[in-house]
Amino acid sequence: MASTDSKPPSRAFLLPVALVLAAAAFRFAKLKGFITVDVLENFSPWMALAFTGTLVFSRRVPFFAVPVLLIAIGLVATGWEKVVQWEAVAVYGCFAAAAWFAGRWRGQIGLLGGLIGVVGCSFVFYLVTNTVSWLADPAYARSLAGWIQALTTGIGTPGLPPTWWFLRQSLFSDLAFSSLLLAAYNAEASLRRQQIIPLLRPAVA
Repeated sequence: MASTDSKPPSRAFLLPVALVLAAAAFRFAKLKGFITVDVLENFSPWMALAFTGTLVFSRRVPFFAVPVLLIAIGLVATGWEKVVQWEAVAVYGCFAAAAWFAGRWRGQIGLLGGLIGVVGCSFVFYLVTNTVSWLADPAYARSLAGWIQALTTGIGTPGLPPTWWFLRQSLFSDLAFSSLLLAAYNAEASLRRQQIIPLLRPAVA
C-alpha cells in the first residue's frame, strides 16, 4: 500500500529558515549578554534548533548544518577557549547527535514523532551535560549520591536555581520552539499547496 511519503517532498523553507536564523541570532545575543528581558532570558530552545530545525529542512541540507552554525556562534560570541572546554564539547556533541538523528528521520515521522523526539533529546542532553559537570567539578562527590545531586540540586551556587529547573525550562523552550517550527513549515507548505507533515506518519506496507 502506498504511503504519503511517495508524494513529492514539500519545498517549504522560507519560514523555517527565518525561524532558525532568528533563534541563532537570539543565541548569539544571549551568549554575548545582550538579552535583558527576563522572560527571554529563560528561553533556551537550542535542542529544538538542532533537532527540529534539521528535521524540517530539505534532504539536500546536510544534518551538520545547524550544529556547525551553533559552533560558529559560540566561537564568535565566546571565543575558542570556551568552545573547547569539556562542558561545551558535551553540549555541541549533543546538538550534533540530535541533528544526525533528525537528518535520518526526515520524512519518516509526523508532528507527534517530532515533538516526542525533541523531548527525548532534551532529556539526553540534560543527563549528558550534568554528568559531564559531575565528572569535571571537584565540588561533587564521585559517588551515586554526587551524581544524583548533579542531576537535581546542583552544588548550590548562590543565585543559581537547581539543575532540575534548567531541565524544566529546556523542555518548555524546546517544545514551544519545535511546535512553532513545525507549524511554520506546515503553514508554508499549505500556502504552496504542497505536502505537509501529518500528525502521524503511516507505516509503509
